[in-house]
Amino acid sequence: MLPQGRLWLRGGLFLLALTTAAGEAGLQPFSPGRVLEALDLDRPELGAVRAAAFDPALAMARLAAYYAHRSSVRYDDRPGAADAATIARADAVLDHVFDLGFGYPPQRYGDDIDWMADPVGDIEWVAAVQRFYWQTPLLAAWEATRDKKYAAGWVRLTSDWIRKHPVNPQHFAWLDIQVGLRAAAWAAAFDRLRTSGAIEPPFLAAFLAGVVDHGRKMSLYPRRTPHNKAVIEAAGLLRLGIMFPELRDSREWVARAWELLAENVPLQVTPEGVQREWTPAYHKLVASLLVRALAVAQDNGYEPPPLLWRLTEKVFDFWAAMTGPDGQAPMFSDSRRTPGAVPDTAPLRLAARLFGRPELAAVVEGPSRDLPTWLSRAFPSSGMYFLRSGWGREAVFMALHASPPAISGHDQPDNGTFELYAGGRWLIVDSGAYAYPNTPFAAERDWFRRTAAHATLTLDGADSANAPRHLLWSSGPQGDVVVFENESYSRLTHRRSVFFPGRRWFALVDEALGDAPGLIEVHFPFGPGEVRADPAGKTVRTSFGTGGNLLVFSPPGMDADLVVGDGQVSFELNRKELRRVATFRLRAPAPAALLTLLVPYSSGAPPAVAARLPDTFTPGDPVLSIEASVAGERWRLLRDVATQSASLELLP
Repeated sequence: MLPQGRLWLRGGLFLLALTTAAGEAGLQPFSPGRVLEALDLDRPELGAVRAAAFDPALAMARLAAYYAHRSSVRYDDRPGAADAATIARADAVLDHVFDLGFGYPPQRYGDDIDWMADPVGDIEWVAAVQRFYWQTPLLAAWEATRDKKYAAGWVRLTSDWIRKHPVNPQHFAWLDIQVGLRAAAWAAAFDRLRTSGAIEPPFLAAFLAGVVDHGRKMSLYPRRTPHNKAVIEAAGLLRLGIMFPELRDSREWVARAWELLAENVPLQVTPEGVQREWTPAYHKLVASLLVRALAVAQDNGYEPPPLLWRLTEKVFDFWAAMTGPDGQAPMFSDSRRTPGAVPDTAPLRLAARLFGRPELAAVVEGPSRDLPTWLSRAFPSSGMYFLRSGWGREAVFMALHASPPAISGHDQPDNGTFELYAGGRWLIVDSGAYAYPNTPFAAERDWFRRTAAHATLTLDGADSANAPRHLLWSSGPQGDVVVFENESYSRLTHRRSVFFPGRRWFALVDEALGDAPGLIEVHFPFGPGEVRADPAGKTVRTSFGTGGNLLVFSPPGMDADLVVGDGQVSFELNRKELRRVATFRLRAPAPAALLTLLVPYSSGAPPAVAARLPDTFTPGDPVLSIEASVAGERWRLLRDVATQSASLELLP
């Protein structure tokens, strides 16, 4: 037995002897020939392996047989049904042809794979290869057909990767996100393929040595700064510890993973439960990682820190609140939303089971007695607001974003922006992300990120700062009111008041407060489709056919001009399409105000509308009162930011 080391205090005998070298000269690959040393041979279930320890080949054969029949570990990651296209992709992987998406065609790697090759000139492709995304169709095809060639193919390709990538925390292949996702991928693949007969003793030794290398890297060199990558890496470490309890260090890996998550998650999730990248896609990623980690740990008898349990539940409160009537989330920041795609509802369903909260699943399951009792929600310190009329697919839904500076570059300079859904479709749509940095399309990334591409106010078309302040939230039987502002530019603050009377339509008042000179514009980017404008009447409406449409109206008395032009939207990475954007150009500089009505309606003629601001109103006044008429109903809309009060009154 190796002597106890002084730098790794809580177990892991083979790591103890290597800590000094790891700290001073970097990690050294763990030898497959030493795998028996990595095992806790005192475990009763490894008695046959222990008895053969004098003969390493026999011991490894017994270990392979043990894993093939092991039933003590419960794992959660099972694939869906594999269709013909998935099986065809799996067959292509066997020929070293990888189809990883991103808008690129499949790429052939040749007989001797260079795993760091960049055949499309996009670092995201290389990262996907290193994260083992290519294994997905192989595992699905194995589950569907039980054809051993898919399991054997995974073994062959993984052996090649291990041979060519010795552990090195400084190498791209061993960066936090790569190693965390790959660790989770390895755990899932091992769970599925260990009964296939393809995992023979020589590969098992090399593979377990690779598992040790991954565990050591993530334990000794974890990411500590708050970011989704830190959760990815810690979750990968947790999964290795749970999947391989036979390794001496498995318990230490689990404890270390809990320690890292308990340290990092509160730094990147607000007390309201919102992930601080302010990006729905990354919020959902972190939420999914957390709830699946909690579930697999619970299934295998590991107790998570109570704080982590509580925060994860709050993270899913926010997920439910931001879910649109079609089950999709807003497309703020570096998020995407493929039209017509079926959303992944499994994390919400899992959270519903884990926390005993059936309403979390009900928001994506349709009509149910378990639906939430609330409709609209505000997360003011996070700058997120969600207004909705109901839980059906035809409901009216608005998501607004005005958040503090983010913890990463995934956020965009878009404070004040919103998306609007009604009648079964998204009507006001965020610009999307289009591309990541260091990719062939990176030069256009900033076009989609810029403030002028969003549904908010700009000064001379310049990008705004993210410096918000929450002013008012009111929600009651007659509807909702929210007011916030953003110090968007030097000497100019954008205040946006949103009224949702009767939860059927919206009134927006945008105030440009300050004395900054320049052109003030307020933008309304539509989803793709036909748009009809009446600039003289300051009216623009969609003509999307059957289903939801939108009328945008500003009273003739407003001192602004309506211009409708071409814009772009990106629903998928590296893909874009044209759409129309309505822009109201204020004729006067700040201080100034613009009133608009946003009225969803079904196909056919839009309803009659009218509205006005009182003649006595001055931009910046704490009290704002509006009279508006939509489809024959007259409303008085009032908010007072000084007294934190608001009212929505349906007039006789």
